[in-house]
Amino acid sequence: MTLLFAILIVSMSSWGLLPHAAQAAELASPVLANASIARRASGQYRYESLDGREVRGSEQFQILVRPDESRTLIVWHDLAAKNAQFTVVQQVDPQFQPIEAYVSYWNEGRYKGSAFFRRDGAVMRGEAEGPAGRRSQAVTLPARFSFGAHPVAGDGWHTANYLAEQGGVQQLSLFSLEAGPDVTKSVQGSIVPLSIERLGEETVEVPAGRFSTTRYRLAGMNDIWVTGPDRVVVKSEIPARKLRYVLVEYAAR
Repeated sequence: MTLLFAILIVSMSSWGLLPHAAQAAELASPVLANASIARRASGQYRYESLDGREVRGSEQFQILVRPDESRTLIVWHDLAAKNAQFTVVQQVDPQFQPIEAYVSYWNEGRYKGSAFFRRDGAVMRGEAEGPAGRRSQAVTLPARFSFGAHPVAGDGWHTANYLAEQGGVQQLSLFSLEAGPDVTKSVQGSIVPLSIERLGEETVEVPAGRFSTTRYRLAGMNDIWVTGPDRVVVKSEIPARKLRYVLVEYAAR
């Protein structure tokens, strides 16, 4: 877990969440090549109503791609409309299969808890702690699955398990984490079904720019527009709930 915390601290500094002295020291340092990072991307989403009239919150993210094509996703989410704040760090292998994750959840202004999960062969082992106490779990995994830790930036990774040559609506698996406001429920995970349908190629323009995307439908209700080899979500809409998440800043190198 130490590595995940170290990554999170570096990320928080770049987002302006550390003291000004720490930011100044970082800005004064030269930018050096890092052999642990083959490429990186960062950005920010605006959470809003479907008509764009109500801003509900924001999400900042970084994706670090390693030389072996494994990836680390770091997310800081501020859903002010529900007094919720999530911090998530996920790591996946080159095929986007989960390796480990750290999460910390606040919901409705209360601390929900934190948890660390790591895949051990065909078993996901987790340790959670919070108001509900300390809990351990071991969950048997399907052959392919994705993490449901609830950041928008991670939703594009669900699509890696979709078989394009097969087409249609496909029933996949999600290791979904408990993140609701009930603090008597520990932050634990369970395997749940997730339907995904590929709807086609679309060019999408958002505040962050113009992107060539693939459009997918998750769970029959959530449309997401995904771009590039790192499966970055450009836009996400849930019409039934009148919600939209849109990429307003993006940089990659």
